[in-house]
Amino acid sequence: MGISIQEAIQLPVMSKTKLVAGFDGMNNIIKWVTIVEVIEDIDRLQEGEFLITTGFGLMESEEKRNQFHKLLSNKKLSGVAMYTGFYLREIPQSFIDIANRSALPLLEIPTDINFSVITKAILEQIVNNQFRMFEHSINIHKEFTRLVLDNQGIQAITETLSRLTDGSIVLFDADASIVSDRIVHDAVRRIGQDRLLLFSEPLQPPFEQQLLHLNNHESEYTISLYPVMANQTNYGWIAAIKDKERWKDIDQIAVEHAATVYAIEFLRHKAILDTEIRFQGEFLDQVLSKNFTNKAEVIERGKKLGFDPSGSQAVLQIKVENLPPDLERRTLDDILDRLYQVVNQTMSKHNRQFLLRNRLDGCVVLMGTGNRGTAPEAAEEASLLAVRDISDKWSAFYPEHPLRIGIGKSYTDLADLAKSTQEAHRALVFAKLLHKPKSVVHYDDLGLYHFLIQMQELGMDLRQFAEEQLGALMQNKRQGADLLQTLETYLYHNQSLHVTAAELFIHRHTLKYRLNQIEKKTRRNLQSSEDRLKLEIAIMAYKLTVSSEEL
Repeated sequence: MGISIQEAIQLPVMSKTKLVAGFDGMNNIIKWVTIVEVIEDIDRLQEGEFLITTGFGLMESEEKRNQFHKLLSNKKLSGVAMYTGFYLREIPQSFIDIANRSALPLLEIPTDINFSVITKAILEQIVNNQFRMFEHSINIHKEFTRLVLDNQGIQAITETLSRLTDGSIVLFDADASIVSDRIVHDAVRRIGQDRLLLFSEPLQPPFEQQLLHLNNHESEYTISLYPVMANQTNYGWIAAIKDKERWKDIDQIAVEHAATVYAIEFLRHKAILDTEIRFQGEFLDQVLSKNFTNKAEVIERGKKLGFDPSGSQAVLQIKVENLPPDLERRTLDDILDRLYQVVNQTMSKHNRQFLLRNRLDGCVVLMGTGNRGTAPEAAEEASLLAVRDISDKWSAFYPEHPLRIGIGKSYTDLADLAKSTQEAHRALVFAKLLHKPKSVVHYDDLGLYHFLIQMQELGMDLRQFAEEQLGALMQNKRQGADLLQTLETYLYHNQSLHVTAAELFIHRHTLKYRLNQIEKKTRRNLQSSEDRLKLEIAIMAYKLTVSSEEL
């Protein structure tokens, strides 16, 4: 909270001084004044200090002169004032040249001005500025506090901050989506609902390096980015944009005060959200477990939660993968909070109503799948697109913890949602059995596994069936595994030698040899559709039993 060199030389006490170099550094800020007669340790001087010196010994010692040259060029000081008439007749040309190159204001002081007079005058201005800044800071704090106490909301905070700074303000959430904004510059505009265009360049997370680049290359503006933090959690970012020559310290103070009240608003919204999720979870437990007798009451309760259960809906089981068993509870809560945000934003984007219940490693979601005037097949496809969008958006934030999502069938009867829950669970658990595993799996994607799962649950020994059909392939584990993979891939690609060989990275002759071995060991003819069907079901039965044993 100092004063600029420009302001300092306009003080009455400085009227007899002469600026001899460093004219490009007039906006340098004086943070403190230091008087040194004998300059010995230049490393002790601090950033932003204004040095006053007589230059004692500089002309007699080349070593001291070189040290002073280094001090002038390191751009640490805000400015230098040198007396002439004591030990220097005039300021040496080498000092002037270096000061000009370094944009370091260099002033010449006559001997009839005392050290103390200059020091007192500049420090008084610094203290006065600090006091005025403190008063402004208190007033800003009061104004923002009033907004919070009056429950004015986030947009009112944004508009107030824009007015106080006379700049453009954009508030992002932790997912880099725009929460609130007030834009007063033509060079700043929104792209769609949740992105910002700065000087024709889209602003993308992570923000820091991009804003540093823009600040360096767009000299007309200052772009300040400040985090919104609470409980050591980052809830978002404030981007403040203003004409560079008009940006003041008080603007940064206003941004910092705003960050505090934004954090309070985010915490308030989180508390409301946590309560909503708890109510949603209790409702979902009741519906998905069929713990109700009056459907009309359940429908009315769902509507109060913002979900109409009278239409078509399906259950999603969402699991966050690769979570370590010793993960801290706080970190897990942050991940689940982010998961809710991604689900909420994506469902809103696709115009889908939903209810959510958190689990230890993910969540259960009841999603509306029917659209008025839309054919059931088109509605199902649109719902699947929304779920895939959840998976894609999530991967941008937690690529090391991808989502696996199982989707049950859609039903209109509330009593059938328990069935959709079971189907979603099966899709989630048995997704890895598919020849081409996917992150998003609908129950229908399991195909014949539907019947095999039901047979297994009825007590049929699927392993025995698999061994009867494939046992000879499984005698040699290494070779058997290769042959099983070859057979599965060959059947999956409808007996295409070219596609199968390409996927397995083997030569077609090698593939033909393996297929001959498979026919010999299984005593089946791969040209027979009946034999191929038996082998395909046997492979699926084997994979299902192995997967069930691992659960």
